[in-house]
Amino acid sequence: MAVANSLAGVLHGVRQIECTINGLGERAGNTSLEEVVMALKTRQDFFGLEVGIDTTQIVPTSKLVANITGFPVQPNKAVVGANAFAHASAFTRTGC
Repeated sequence: MAVANSLAGVLHGVRQIECTINGLGERAGNTSLEEVVMALKTRQDFFGLEVGIDTTQIVPTSKLVANITGFPVQPNKAVVGANAFAHASAFTRTGC
């Protein structure tokens, strides 16, 4: 919900979002930096904004935070988790 709320805010003029890396602080209502940044970057045509974040540094930063804090990233964490892009989904067409 935090990501959706943040993106809705952006659509209505918000220009600063309080974010977390690796989920640290999410219980305070802060949203996932990597999820918001990648949504804004991949749908720049929709949001009409350019984010000044070097997205190639998101994963290395996540790894650095994990090493410093001793809290590993969950394998299924969007964008930075080890399994983030390791799954597939099937589309079945029925009743057409």
